[in-house]
This record gives sequence, structure tokens and C-alpha cells, in this order.
Amino acid sequence: MIELDGVSRLFDGVPAVEGMSLRIERGEICVIVGTSGCGKSTTLKLLNRLLACSSGTIRIDGQDIAELDAERLRRRMGYAIQHTGLFPHWTVARNIGVVPRLLEWPAPRIEARVRELLELFGLPYASFADKFPSQLSGGQAQRVGVARALAGDPEILLMDEPFGALDPITRESLQNELLRIQARIHKTIVFVTHDLDEALKLASRIVVMDRGRIVQHDTPSRLLEQPANAFVENLFGQGERGLKRASLQRVGACMLPLQGAAPAVSVGAEDSLRQALSLMLWHRTGELCVRDAEGRALGVLPIGAVLQGPRA
Repeated sequence: MIELDGVSRLFDGVPAVEGMSLRIERGEICVIVGTSGCGKSTTLKLLNRLLACSSGTIRIDGQDIAELDAERLRRRMGYAIQHTGLFPHWTVARNIGVVPRLLEWPAPRIEARVRELLELFGLPYASFADKFPSQLSGGQAQRVGVARALAGDPEILLMDEPFGALDPITRESLQNELLRIQARIHKTIVFVTHDLDEALKLASRIVVMDRGRIVQHDTPSRLLEQPANAFVENLFGQGERGLKRASLQRVGACMLPLQGAAPAVSVGAEDSLRQALSLMLWHRTGELCVRDAEGRALGVLPIGAVLQGPRA
């Protein structure tokens, strides 16, 4: 879907992005991480031509974006940023409908799309369509910002620290919401974050950047298990890699058949092994009952199964 071939961007002769070659597959969430100033946000702006490449080529569906009209290109891409960028004097409905109006959709289609997106993000149309941004909570405003980015049904969604200003509880809620919605709409998403736990949770693949260059592009599990160098190892917390790997593994993949009485403390089958370990430490127990979403006992998770990891 997206290909970067030897892409560089210089500011006053200093490279912000240098020799970047990358392929992002259709329908995946590619998360870009790295230290401040490594070129993450610059890369996003190169993709939608808010910045021009100093050298190299970017292709979308095989087309060189330098040969495309910049405005038309940007309308093919949603763009969600940290502080939403909502127009304060426009209603929620008008904010979401801005790109469809630019695309000259008929009014009934725009209204239907706004209604569809508000419902998708758990914001009932009757309650939120006529509100103004100042009347929304931070989480609600961020949902509207992402809904606006999706309104024109773009092929690609660019997200620059979209949840960075939110409290941890709201942030986790929106991460879960994004994964739920992505399972339905299958957009190609390029997501920039400085939060490594967020990257591990959301990404199909992670791009690690350092001083404008890609140092590793891999799946979350391979990044943790086979870091390319000391920088990647330290970035993901050398002493916490075991816990971070446990956050990628589901309890249901490790549980054993339940024999006898169920343990007193329970964990969800879709919870992570990291959550299970936390429960074990808190309750000072070596085994947990694994339950489904309806509370039915499915199996047991002993500490040995956690250490062994998912069964083949």
C-alpha cells in the first residue's frame, strides 16, 4: 500500500529523515517509535506531502505521490493529531463532515456518514451531533477527531500521537476502540507514538527510528526477542522485555484444563499474561481460574503455564 524508497528530508542541510526505505502492507497498523526528534512526525508529513522529500520516492498503490495533486492525495488520507484540531465554532456533525463536503458528497450521504461514525465510536447521534468541541470531554473530542479523519472513507489513516494528551484510563479505552474499529474497517494505519506499550499493543509491525534512520522494522514479538542492536534493546526496556512480551500473549493460549474446584481468583481468557501475573502477585496465588466474557470457567492458569508461554 505504501512504499518509501531511499527517502530523505533535510532542514537547513541537516537530515531529519535519511535514506528511509519501508514497505507498509494494506490493512496493517504500522507504528513508528523512537526518541524525540528522530523523524517520526516528519515521516507522516512526507506521506501526505505536507513536507516534500529532499530525495527518494514515496509510492501509494504504486503511484509516485510527487506526480499526484497534493490536495487530492490528502483527501485520500485521514489525519488525526494529538490535540484533535477540531474547529471550535463548528458542531461535531459539521466537523466530521468537512472532508465529505470538500469531496462534494450530497447532503443526505454526509449526514448518513456522520451518523454512522458517531455510532461506531459510541457517541449517539442525537446526543452529540449538535454539540460543540468545548462541550466534549478529552476522550470524546479525540473520538470525534478520529471520526473526522475517517469521514471521507480514506484508504490510509495517519495518526500522530493521537492519544498522547489523555489520561491513562481514557487512553487505554481509545486504544481498545481503535483495535475494535480496525477489525471492522481494515484501514492502512500509520501511527506515531512515544509510548512503547501503546506501540506493542496496537502494531502489526513497528518501525524503530534513531536520528532519522530506520534501525529495525519488525513484529512486536520479534522486536522484543531479537532486537537489532543495543539501542532497540534499551528503548524497549532491557530489564522489562519479559513483561512486555507477556503483554502480547493471551491467557487463553496458555491455560490448562480445569480439574477439580476452580481457583478463587479469576482472569479473562482474552486478558494478557502480564495482567495474569499482576493478579497472581497481588493475591499471592500460583494459579487462576480462566473465564470467558460471560463468566463461565474455561480452564486454569498455573504459574508454570505462564512461564512456559503459549502452547503450540
